[in-house]
Amino acid sequence: MPKRPHGESTATPPTIQQTTEPAAKRTKSDPDGPSPQIPPWTTFTKWTSSALTKSYPPLPAVLDPSLETAALTHSGMRKSLLDPSYERLEWVGDVYLELMASEFLFQTFPSLDPGRLSHYREMLVRNSTLGQFAVRYGLDRRANFPAEFGLGGRPNGSRASEKQRAKALGDIFEAYVGAVVRSDPEHGVRRAAEWMKVLWGPVLERQIREEEGGGGVRNKEINPKTELESLIGAPGVKIEYRDMPPRGKKDRDTGMELFYVGCFLNGWGETDLQLGYGHALGKKEAGQKAAAKAMENKKLIKRFAEKRKALQAARAAQAETAPQTDKGA
Repeated sequence: MPKRPHGESTATPPTIQQTTEPAAKRTKSDPDGPSPQIPPWTTFTKWTSSALTKSYPPLPAVLDPSLETAALTHSGMRKSLLDPSYERLEWVGDVYLELMASEFLFQTFPSLDPGRLSHYREMLVRNSTLGQFAVRYGLDRRANFPAEFGLGGRPNGSRASEKQRAKALGDIFEAYVGAVVRSDPEHGVRRAAEWMKVLWGPVLERQIREEEGGGGVRNKEINPKTELESLIGAPGVKIEYRDMPPRGKKDRDTGMELFYVGCFLNGWGETDLQLGYGHALGKKEAGQKAAAKAMENKKLIKRFAEKRKALQAARAAQAETAPQTDKGA
């Protein structure tokens, strides 16, 4: 997320844009109203660097006041177990956020494998990201929370940890998204998606610009595993990729632990010879990096490549003499 000016976090939250669309009717048998309509996938267009902005869009309105109250009410502040809290709305809001993020990522990064897409999605929907949005829009100040979640904690009592506070802020934001969607069955998903696209764009600015620069295309065209196989592969020669013990290293963007994969050769007189290793957020990408690392050992690869050429030459010579032998017989 791009850095904001120091004083911006205490500024007045963006203006709430109310719509003229009526709130959904509710009944005792259907207290949450009709199910929201999911717009066609063409609604979720890709991110472009030219459209990225550091300014926050207005907070979309929740068209049903009771849902807005529920979205900002911690379960610990209910007078009765029957009173609403943000838990149900957080649960459904989480699902809609994952749907929106998945569609935007699918459109923007056509060459990425599911593993990398999943990690990009994690960057968008994790508590630290959503919690920043909640604070920027002042949802933390509007929320009805137990005293221990405040900056000073409960007087003469407990104080929520930073991790608990971060989760609570993320939950509030998810609940608010759920309330936007549930209060507007016809247009709620579309309105929330348009809002989130603007908010999320700067989080992936570097990745979006790299994709536009052709990084995704190059990664798709160049396959180190295939290249390594073409250099030293042959019948009876196996190049294997195996999981290796993690080393505690984490990805700089997501903070998630990396996978380690080793590249091993069985053949050309070698048994379980490690050619290289790679690490990445996904095993598939780590394997590709292991193959690329193996090819950096040019002296070793050249030796095996020469053996491959010698084998091919011998087989070609054998193929040429075989017809003559058959004819003489």
